[in-house]
Amino acid sequence: MIMLSQGLNLASIFDRGQDTMKYQTRFVTQKPVKVVLTSMEVVAQSMGFKTHIRNYKMRIEGISANKKSHFSVILEVFEVAPTFFMVDIQKAAGDASEYLKFYKNFSSNLEDIIWKSPHETSKLKTSKNRSKRH
Repeated sequence: MIMLSQGLNLASIFDRGQDTMKYQTRFVTQKPVKVVLTSMEVVAQSMGFKTHIRNYKMRIEGISANKKSHFSVILEVFEVAPTFFMVDIQKAAGDASEYLKFYKNFSSNLEDIIWKSPHETSKLKTSKNRSKRH
């Protein structure tokens, strides 16, 4: 669990000399696992990817946006606390820049399930109110 926490990850101390750039991203949710997996499946399929779900894991695969290579991502849901789940997303195959584009698009379509801290929520409301005034 320590390895999964970005602030407590000690891997960089032990992985010197290796490619430490791993394309992995996480978010936290308070929605039930079934809702999270269903939401991610719907979003991935709407983006043109095939999905395979087994227990708390999902594999998303298809052809990259540039139509030149295979692209796949592994998502796994971990229970952090009784009402908090962490979704870990890792690039399994494909180009790194494709993964970053995928993640940006994918996560923007999951905003209704991604948990935001009260601090982040108040910043979002403040910036939305400012943009409405202009």
